[in-house]
Amino acid sequence: MTSQVLVREFVFHWDLGKILVRIGHKSGLNSASSSLLGVMREVEAKLHSLLRPQGVYVVIGPDETNRHPIFNHALLVALGVITAGPGLEEESERAFQAGDMLKGLILDAFGTEAAVQVFRTVERKIVEEAYARGLWPSRRFSPGYKGWPLEEQGFLFSKVDAAAIGVRLNASFMMIPRKSNSFRINFYADRCLTTRRLK
Repeated sequence: MTSQVLVREFVFHWDLGKILVRIGHKSGLNSASSSLLGVMREVEAKLHSLLRPQGVYVVIGPDETNRHPIFNHALLVALGVITAGPGLEEESERAFQAGDMLKGLILDAFGTEAAVQVFRTVERKIVEEAYARGLWPSRRFSPGYKGWPLEEQGFLFSKVDAAAIGVRLNASFMMIPRKSNSFRINFYADRCLTTRRLK
């Protein structure tokens, strides 16, 4: 198997306004009650012990793909998996089971935001690698999006050592832990083929 790249160093920036939006509170921080903000800050203070962010990716040649049309014209393909770890979702589930719906929602929202930030960090590393090779990266694209069925997770996981970061698939091709994501980024020789907005 082609060499896997593990990413385990992440810096998080928490925007409580974004967390409020994720739990359905669209009026902003200024209108949030002190009790709501108190729960959010309580959860935020525990994040360092609940998060286990990791990513892994591999860059393969077109002959190593399964020839799905999604890889057409790519000179190389980066396939990856990221996760925020199981801690936040387990803590969220405990809160829901205890009847603390608000805390459960806030924990879940922080978990989603953490996964997004992990995703973006790993994506930046892959994009930089593409440019360093003199190639043009596509946007990231995940199984289940239009044109790439969810069942393609099976192929992706056959190439990426997701077990190295504690991620696995269930029988329905969904990832466990839930705060995980998988993706591909094509590397093109022709700049005109990229779907990424270039600087």
